[in-house]
Amino acid sequence: MVKLEFYRVFYVVAKTGNLSKASKELFISQPAVSYGIKQLEEQLGGRLFVRTAKGMELTPEGKMIYEYVSRAYDELMAAENKFSQMRGLEEGTVHIGASDTISKYFILPRIEQFKKKYPKISIKITNRTTDEIMNLLKAGKVDLGFINRVDDTPFAGIKLTPCADIGECFVANADYMKRITAPLSVSELTSLPLILLEERSSTRRAVERAIEDLGGKLNPAFELCSVDLVAECAKAGLGVGCVTKEYIGKELASGELNIVPLSFPLPRRKIAMATLDGMPPSFATAKLEDYFNTIAPKGAKK
Repeated sequence: MVKLEFYRVFYVVAKTGNLSKASKELFISQPAVSYGIKQLEEQLGGRLFVRTAKGMELTPEGKMIYEYVSRAYDELMAAENKFSQMRGLEEGTVHIGASDTISKYFILPRIEQFKKKYPKISIKITNRTTDEIMNLLKAGKVDLGFINRVDDTPFAGIKLTPCADIGECFVANADYMKRITAPLSVSELTSLPLILLEERSSTRRAVERAIEDLGGKLNPAFELCSVDLVAECAKAGLGVGCVTKEYIGKELASGELNIVPLSFPLPRRKIAMATLDGMPPSFATAKLEDYFNTIAPKGAKK
């Protein structure tokens, strides 16, 4: 196998047509340049240059080799330039895995400032469940994952960094709230028509466990696929909906929804940023990680 350094010497000599100029460009002595050419010719088994009064001229075989080497050299230079651009965060792509809800309510509202600062960095979001996001991360198909952290169960090979603290609440419209005169017990709550996320939701499972620990059982009247639909059904007076409080700020502020008082607490959870443990991120990914760490509320990093 020919040393790549010999091809580099060959390329510069062919480009400059002069051993002395090649020596200066390569920052090596002229004898070292001659040695490199000689070694390449010996290993290839043919002459690449002939000496003329004008300098070093390529043989027909040398011209053929130069066509290939020059293309390879240009590709290497392009790769170096691309690397420098990515390092300077001029461009790059970050693939994110997250649920529909986290994408809408957590990632998208926070990504605007990052895009203003780094407009050439592309953000691609793939919407999946927590388990699917972990698999995509391990397979290298996403760079970052954002998941609901409902307990302290570890994921092998995955580093989880809390970046937001959120919690569930039950809500109803103003007319429905007229029926509620005091904080509800578990039995009183579970006797109402409940509007919940579907069973595969990690949020739903966390609330169910909390209710079961208190001796109750959730029997939903409606099971829906998104927080938006739960909120809409509650606004329509179809029952009491379980939603993430931080995601319905507008509805609470406008009075379209009201928090149902409870005599017991509901679990809080964290949104965690998931990365491959021990795997160095790309420059763009590292900057996005830093950005989310910077904007995370102080209480989220405990």
